[in-house]
Amino acid sequence: MNRILGIAFASLLLFGFSICIAQTPQSAPASASKVEQPAAFDVAMKHYRQRQYARAIEEFSQIVQTDPNNAAAFYFMGYAHYTLKHPQPAIEAFSKAFQANPKFDPSPYMWLQ
Repeated sequence: MNRILGIAFASLLLFGFSICIAQTPQSAPASASKVEQPAAFDVAMKHYRQRQYARAIEEFSQIVQTDPNNAAAFYFMGYAHYTLKHPQPAIEAFSKAFQANPKFDPSPYMWLQ
């Protein structure tokens, strides 16, 4: 069972990395300015970028309680859990991100400050 979870987690993680690697521009993409999120998401991303992952997870959790279709919040919550070595919550968050939006692309969020 652990092997299956590990394979599923690695697959989701590689999918996210492949999107980021495939679209690594020299500057922010034009679509980055079009990403609309509530102010709470910006605060959560600030903590995520500052590597305050536990705090970011709390904030992303509050966001998805009010907006259960927010793929970006689920994705970055999953990545924060992954960074903190919480494999099961990470897998669950990544799954919910891609359930909310099967075509979710995290790359525009990588460029927002």
